[in-house]
Formats: sequence, C-alpha cells, structure tokens
Amino acid sequence: MSKKFPCRRKAVTIGVILAGLSLPVAAQQDDDSEIEEVIVTGSFLRGSPLDAPSPVNVIDRDSIEAQGASAIWDVIRNLEVNQGSDTGIHGSNDAGQLSGTASVNLRNLGGNSTLTLINGKRFTPAAVVSSSGQEFVDLNAIPLVMTDRVEVLTDGGSALYGSDAVAGVVNVIMRTDFEGLELYADTQGIDEEGGTYEETFSGIWGTSFNDGDTRLVLSGEYFERDAVLLENASYYDPERVTSTGRVGSFGISTPLGGNINPAYINFPLTAQNQAERASLGESIAGTQGYVWSDPLCETLSGPNGDFFIDNRFTGVGRRSGTCVEDTIDEQFIAIGQERSSFAGTFEHTFSENAEFYSFFQYSDVETTREGSGYAFSRTLHAIPGPSLLGALSGFVGNAPVSPAANNPHLTANGGFGEGFLTPGNSIATGWPRAGEDRITDNETLGVQLGLRGDFNWGERAMTYDVTYSLSQSSIEQEYETLIRDRTELALYGLGGENCTPNGSTDVNFLGVPGFGALSGLFDIVFPNYILNTREGWSQALTSTNHGQGGCEFYNPYLTSLTDPSLANSQELIDWITAKNLLRADKRNELEVFDAVITGELFEMTGGTAQFATGYQRRERRATGRAPDLHFPGLTVITGYASPSPFAPPSEYATEITNNLECANCIFNFADERDIDAVFLELSLPFAENVETQIALRWEDYGGNIGSDVSPKIALSWRPIDELLLRASFSESFRAPNIGVVNQAFEAFGTTLLDPLRNQDVRAGLLPATNENAQNNFSFTVGQPNPYLDPEKADTYNVGFQWTPSGDLDGLSIGADVWRFDVEDRVLPQIPRASLDPEIEKFNSIVNDPSVYILNDSLPIDGRGPDGNPISCDPAALAASFGIDSSERRNCVVSPLEYRVYNADGSQSIQRNLNDTNGGLITLALPAVNAGNIEVQGIDIKAGYSWDNDWGQWRIGLDFVHIDEYLVKDVPGLELGLQETGKTDAAGTDGEQNIVRAVPDNKGTLSLSWSSGNHRVSVFNRHIGSHQVLGHRAYIAEDQRTPLDLQYAKSQVDSHDTWDIQYGYTQQWANDALGTTRFSVGIIDATDEEPPLVRRASFNPSVFDGRGRRWYARVLWQF
Repeated sequence: MSKKFPCRRKAVTIGVILAGLSLPVAAQQDDDSEIEEVIVTGSFLRGSPLDAPSPVNVIDRDSIEAQGASAIWDVIRNLEVNQGSDTGIHGSNDAGQLSGTASVNLRNLGGNSTLTLINGKRFTPAAVVSSSGQEFVDLNAIPLVMTDRVEVLTDGGSALYGSDAVAGVVNVIMRTDFEGLELYADTQGIDEEGGTYEETFSGIWGTSFNDGDTRLVLSGEYFERDAVLLENASYYDPERVTSTGRVGSFGISTPLGGNINPAYINFPLTAQNQAERASLGESIAGTQGYVWSDPLCETLSGPNGDFFIDNRFTGVGRRSGTCVEDTIDEQFIAIGQERSSFAGTFEHTFSENAEFYSFFQYSDVETTREGSGYAFSRTLHAIPGPSLLGALSGFVGNAPVSPAANNPHLTANGGFGEGFLTPGNSIATGWPRAGEDRITDNETLGVQLGLRGDFNWGERAMTYDVTYSLSQSSIEQEYETLIRDRTELALYGLGGENCTPNGSTDVNFLGVPGFGALSGLFDIVFPNYILNTREGWSQALTSTNHGQGGCEFYNPYLTSLTDPSLANSQELIDWITAKNLLRADKRNELEVFDAVITGELFEMTGGTAQFATGYQRRERRATGRAPDLHFPGLTVITGYASPSPFAPPSEYATEITNNLECANCIFNFADERDIDAVFLELSLPFAENVETQIALRWEDYGGNIGSDVSPKIALSWRPIDELLLRASFSESFRAPNIGVVNQAFEAFGTTLLDPLRNQDVRAGLLPATNENAQNNFSFTVGQPNPYLDPEKADTYNVGFQWTPSGDLDGLSIGADVWRFDVEDRVLPQIPRASLDPEIEKFNSIVNDPSVYILNDSLPIDGRGPDGNPISCDPAALAASFGIDSSERRNCVVSPLEYRVYNADGSQSIQRNLNDTNGGLITLALPAVNAGNIEVQGIDIKAGYSWDNDWGQWRIGLDFVHIDEYLVKDVPGLELGLQETGKTDAAGTDGEQNIVRAVPDNKGTLSLSWSSGNHRVSVFNRHIGSHQVLGHRAYIAEDQRTPLDLQYAKSQVDSHDTWDIQYGYTQQWANDALGTTRFSVGIIDATDEEPPLVRRASFNPSVFDGRGRRWYARVLWQF
C-alpha cells in the first residue's frame, strides 16, 4: 500500500539522514534508485522522509541493539533531546509510586508535554501522577522484542496529534510485518557487585498465509532485574555514603512533666548541643537543647550489627541522641523488577480497498522497592506519664488505682519516668529491621483494531484509516503503616485485640484545670490528619485497666528487647500495624476512535497537492480506591458544648485518616473526560523541490477548559540535490491533567526560604523579606483547581541537512535551531508564594506590642502557670538589655496571631505552634497557571561512512546545546531559581518541580565497524557540567558540619562514559539452523562515578550510578 517514485538524488538510509544513532553502515544506492514513500511521525501524508519539513529522529532496531538496550527506556535515556525524565531504575521520591516506571521528557518541558504513541496511536498514561503533576506513558510496559523502531518528532505536534504534543512526539513502531522465528537471551552484570543481575528471554514468531493476505505475529518477553544494593554503587564510600535507621521508638520533643529518669539525658551531647545553640543565639531555657538517648542503645545489637548514636552529619546545635542501626543493606541503587509481556499483531487484506489490522499487548511489571517491614508514625504523639493514666477515673465512676506494675514508662522498669511529646517519625514497629522488601505491581493492556484501504473519488486516489483503540493501566503499591486508633490505645496501655478499655471516650479533659495547656496537641495540623485524638486521651485518663485483663502496653524503649516481661508481643505489633496495605490502587483507561482520510487534490508546480483530514474521539477514565483507613477513616471530637469537663461533644471532624503515616496521599476518585477533535493537513508543493505542511487542529475538552485551535506550518526546500533547508512554526496547547484539576497533587514535601523562620524577623528586628528568609521544610498537600487553563506554546525550528557527493560522498551534516515559548504553565503553586498571606498578616501586627510572647515559652514545658506562652514587652526588653541582646531577640510575635484562615475555616499554612524555630507543618499548594518558559537551543548531527580494505566504517555525532531556559513571571520566584537571582535554568540543577536539572550540553560520539561476520560499536556519551544553584545557601547555613562543607560543590562536573560492543554473526551450514548473532559489551567501560555534589547527592534522571556493566547476548533467527 506504499508508492514509489523515481528520484535522482542519492538515497541515504533514513537512519543516516535522520538519526546519527543508527550505526550499521548503510549501502548507498544508485542516483536513479527509488525512495519509498512512507508515513513518518509528524505527518499523516505519505512522502519521502528525506524531504520532511520537520525534524524527526529515527532509532531503528539495529541501533537499539548496538546500544546494549534491554528496555525502551535505555534507548530514550540515551537520546540527547531527552532531559529530566523520570526513571524507575533508581526508584523515585514520589512515595515509591513511580518505581519501576520510565518516561520521556523532550526538551525538559515535562512528561506532560511529550506525547508517546504506539503505532501512531495514543496509549493510556501510567496510573500514577508524579509530585509535579506529570502524566506519562510507561515505557517499561512496551516490549522491546516487538519494537521495530522509535521515531521522535522534536518540534510541536499539537496541530496533528492534539494536546500533550507541545515538546514533540515519541512514536514506538511495532514489528507488524515480521516473518520467521527469532529467539533472544541476554544477561547483564554489574562490575562492583559481581555476577549477573539482569536477564531477558524473548521470542517472536511471524507467518503469513492465504497467499500473504493474512499475517500473524506473536511475541513474548520475560525480563528480570535483581535489586542492586547501594554499597555496590560505583561511588560508594562508607565514610561518605551512610544509611541509618531508628531502633526503638523513644524520642522526645518535649517532656510533659519533671519526674524524668536522668539515665535518659545524654549529658556529654547535651553540653555540646547547648553550647552550640548558645553560639547560634538560640535559647537553652528549660529542656531546650537537651539530647535524650535510650540508655541501653550502645549496649545492644541486632541483625544489622551494633546499635549506636550517630552524629557524623547532624548539624551544629542539632545533635541527636537517637539510637540507630546501619541500614545500608536496605538501600538500593537499582530497584528489582520482574516483567512479563505478550504482544502480537493480526492483519488480513480483503482486497486492495480493505485491510484489517490489529495490535495487542499485555505486560505485568512487579517492582521490588526498598523495605524492611518498618512502619512508622509521622505524628507528635502525646504519651501520658504513669501518674496521669486513670487520673480522671472518678469522672466515670471508676475507683482510682496505682500505676500498673508493667507500665514500661516507670523508672523502676527502666522507662523515662514521665510523659512526653514525641517528634515525628519516632513511634514505629519493625525494629530491629528484618529486610522485608515492598512490592509495586503495574499492569498494562492495549488493543488496537483498524480498517484501512484505498478508494477513488472521481479521478483522485484516496485512502482511509479507521481505528478503535483501548488501553488500560493499573498500579497496586504495597506498604505497611501504623493504625492510628489502635496505636494510640497501645501507647496508653489499652492495646490488643482482647482489650476493652473501661473508661470513656468523650470526657472533656481539656476543661480540667492543668490540662488546658495541652490543647494544641489535639489539633488537625494537616488536612484530614490530627496530632492526637481526644477520644484516645479520654480513655487513657478515665480507664483503670491499663496493661491488665487482655490490655497491653506498647513499649517504645529498648527494654522491650532485654526484659521479656516488658516485650512487645507479636500479637500487639500485628494489631497496630497494617501490612500489605495498598498505598496506591489506581486504574487508567483510554478509549480512542480515529478516522482519517487522505488523498490527492490537484497538480502544482512541484508535484501533486495532498490533504489529510480526520476526527478523533477520546474517552478517559481514571479511578482510585483508598483503603478504609483513609475513607471513611475516623470521625473525631474537635469541640464540646461548653468548657465543663462534663459537657457533651458538639463538634466533630470526619474522614480523619486512620493511617499514621500520611493523609491526602490516597484518594477515592472516579474521573471522566471526553475530548473531540478534528484536523486538516495539507501538502502544497508550490515550487520545484519544495515540500510544505499546513496543519490545523480543533480540540474540545468541554467544561472550564473549553476548546482550542492549534496551527502548524512547515516548509522544506532543496536548492540543490545535496542540501535540504527546513523551517517550521506551530502553536501548541496542553490541557491540565484530569487528576490535577480534580484531586490536585498528592502529599509530598519541600524545602523553601521562609522569612518567618528567622527569629530576628519574628522578633520584629528585621523586615519579613526574602532577603532575610531562611530554609524551612514543610509537607505539602494539593488542592483541586477546576479553573485551570491550558498551557500554550509557540514552537520555532530552522534547520538544514547536507549530504554532499563526490569526494565527500558518505558525509552527512545537519543542524536545527529551535525555540519553545510556553505560556500559562501549569505548576504547583510555588511554596514561597503560598506564604504571602501569612507574611502580609504578620506585617500588619508586628508593631503591636500586645502580640509578643517569649519564644522559649512556646514548648509545653516552658509555658506559664496558665499553660499559655508568656507575654513580653519588646520595648522594655530592648531598654533593659539592648536591642541586640538575646533577651530582646527572645521576644517574638506569637504564631497564633498571624494564622490565616480560608473562607471554609481551613488553613493553607500550618506551623508547629510549639516550635521555637518557626517550623512549618503543612502548605496547601493548588495547581496554578503561573509564568512563562522560554527554551532555545541547537541540535547538531553529523555522520561519515566509508569503506576500505578493513571493512565498513561509520562515525557519528549527536549533540544538543541548550542556550537558554528562562523561567519568567512565576509568583514566588521573584528572587530567581533557588533564590539566586538567576532566571535562566540552562546549565543549572533547576528548581524542584518547576524545572529539572538542565545540563546545557549533551552529546554522543559513535563509531561503528563491520567486516564480514564481525562488527564493533563504540559510544562516548557526554553530559556537560552545570551549576548547583543552592550551593551558597547550603554552605551558609549555621548548622552545616565540616564534613558537609568538605563534600559540597558549586557545580556538577561534566561526565563522560564509554560503551563498547562486539558482535559476531554465524550463518550455519544447515539452513534449518538459521542465523545466530552473538554480542558482548560493556556499558560505562571506564566505571565513571556519577558526579556527587554533596555527601551522596546526584540526579538519577541525568546520571546512572550503577557503574561498569557487562552483558552477553545471543539472537537466533530462523
């Protein structure tokens, strides 16, 4: 169904002209040879790829094999135009949900801006959205054995393919016309680890019958990769790269009384820490600056060796007494993965006018993530001291009792002796660690069914293509967590399946004198997340059967390992721990109907004018299922009818997560989106040797997004046979993701510069400006934004391709200068911008002396007799001690006074009201249309092929230089990227979720040789150096240790690796045995370490930390 036309120009293979990566040397054809007209990504019209007006890279199967690729991701990672894509090799920071997946990110404009097709058809995104709202087709779900080639359009494609094609299109073409039998086996190992760690087995069989009218291709692939431990990374240095995990659950934020067992005070570390805090001008009043340690820590050991206290990399004035164990054996540099896939095609030609075609695939990917069976709580648990348990038993008619003899908190039992408020992440189960890995399972299914053929309309030749495609993806991510209501009861001695507390859940104990100071410990500090429930404390204070009659204490101390009478029973651990919980249980489904008609119009000077027009209907479904711990979760008391202890509850909060690890990290949703589109494409050869493309697409999303029109015009011209000039302009758009609109981003975390972190700002001594801001950490949660507008982009490309003859026969040189101007970028609200309402309110009250309190009275153990922070007069303190004195600096604006509430009573900014350093807890960050991005650069491709007595040779160069990556007019980035004043991200490590690291130079130099049965391929891959923007702020922080400063670098060094492959082809004398191709190779032959910029920091989307890897392969073709 393809046409051929005579051509006087030299026919050089598509791979040579369009992709310097296609290494096998191509035989050149005679000048009068014919060039097949084909459909190349970027057009619906058949034509010569040599004259395509838009730049398209083609990576054929031989090139894929020469690169040593074991998955499509390996091919995409090596593309120079791919930058900042997520990879599942190293896991991910997105709560592990991206682990095992891989995406493409053209021009670093985001996975959302790159459209991935299979056989030119849309495919469903993976059922997961990254923390920056990116959706992508999982490349790891595409079977390599079935892949014929990958075509990459590197300028805007929205005019033809619709939304998502802002930065271009990646089209994976399947082997639909394969005939014969092919068996393949591959094994790969890591030099540092020794032995094999990756195996692939695959087969493909194709046949035709009915005189070739019926064709069938079937394939299967099995891939397995063992997890690779961090200690086997090329850059591993035990003095620099460390990993530890808490042992025990003892940790103190604030004591809740004075009857403290002194054995828990680490006196040497306390003296050091308080001296360092004083040198930083920080308070050491009360127990501030104390370092608490479990006294048994350094006397015990577990499966991972001795327990110890680790302060090698803790900050100045931040010394820790936490007991830890070495967990380096749990950390992976490459996650484990097992993938099974099946794919095939079936085609039948009924006549010249009708051909049925189909493609189907299924893949199941099981990913092994880091894990140990360790489950932890993020909350600040308020644990009552022994004397408080049952203290209000008389309120419900229970007789008072003495503290239970088996209470682990008693000093007599080796406990702390007093109640305390824990820091986050301290209460946990699963210690010492036993090494239980976690599993993520991804399933992907795709079916394409189509009918195509030729027909005549009058005297005009026409074609039609009608397709229905269905694709589905799912993710199930297992992990373990603590159950809130059960864990709270166990901390109070009321845990266990057989325990029935004999107290009450609804006594208003905060109305009892002396308890009011604790009110902040029962706040909702994160949407759907409460610090402690009133119900739990009410039962703790009114019950009398703690640790008795089937009720058990959870023991957070190491005495649980040394004293059998105080040990945590396995039954109790199982009762409070939810295992194999699905943190993600999501499904995506995409149905697409396509109808395309192409045909001839009329004759023009340069040839026949052609057109293509079509209609597309897309129906998207996205669903998520949350476990019962989240929805319905818990309904908790938040208020009472009056301050009386006996007042009934009158206010409640619903859907409070019963998961102590997270809230707003798992959603119930069922989203739908239907899109209609029509397009028109014209080819008008108005002059000799001129090809034009004019395209227009209308796409309607309905609702608040509405419709948009995307045009494109492109032109190529051959002034002489050896030179092609081309240029294109297009307008593209991208609709915001359905999940970002309806659910927003999932919970994550961020570091930002916060003026109110600075104590001198809170004291009113410095203005609340960005110049006086200090680094602060906060968890983040998204907010739906149904009013998001689409992004829009203008794309420009100008290039040439020169293929001279004569003495320069075999040479090809090409270059494309490109630019993308993106407007109304859909981004998470910049964290710094989210603080503006709070800072505005702070500025409105900072001159009011009545709102000032002593900073060191914020912790519970530093408060006044009434349980509240102590007021102070800033002017009086300045007069008495001096304006720069520690006494004056300790007088700050109360954080209660600048809290900001939304119209519904919720808070988008939540701070820790007991923290002396202005610590943040939560920021609510909706997606917003914010700012513009301007990216421009140049792609250079060159190749030279020649023959001599030694064989056939080819040398190639693919190089991308990013000249500019401007991020402009983004609220919250007034100080520039990472507050450096710099707005050009080119040649820098970027800005969190706004732009990934942007090395401004990336290139590949390749050399291939073949002679007879032998072939050799060599690649040199180069990534340019780039600036670490946050370096100055990092080293300027007071808490940095000498080791931190020693390892900190101001730039990421340039990085070069070498890959080499040798192949041999054996043609067996017995034709029945077919042909066998043997290949051996080394990836990163010189074992280059990734450039670390701090102790162990490198960007896995840019660099690979696995080091030298070898592989051996055999391909048997029949």
